[in-house]
Amino acid sequence: MKQMAELLRKGATMLNESCPDCNTPLFKLRDGSLICPMCNKPVVYVSADADTEGMAQQGSIDQTLMNKVKEVQGMLEKEKDPAKLNALLETLMKLLDARERVRKIG
Repeated sequence: MKQMAELLRKGATMLNESCPDCNTPLFKLRDGSLICPMCNKPVVYVSADADTEGMAQQGSIDQTLMNKVKEVQGMLEKEKDPAKLNALLETLMKLLDARERVRKIG
């Protein structure tokens, strides 16, 4: 409670939002930053729009990689030369690996 009173004396504003860790009311400092007086940690909110945008970009990358996988698959079906088949298989493996990594990020 003393930390909260001190923040109010210094001009901070008590918000109707609470700390995600300890459920104590958050305070907005004069510089605009948010802080939890009990955890004594700054709090940052990520907007849902930013999260959605990141997921959309990730989906776009995943879709591009999947399109390339399908292209290489079509080339594999037609190719007869063992050296070219090997190169296409390596490309396919790299594309699938990249796709898996993109999925792990999200």
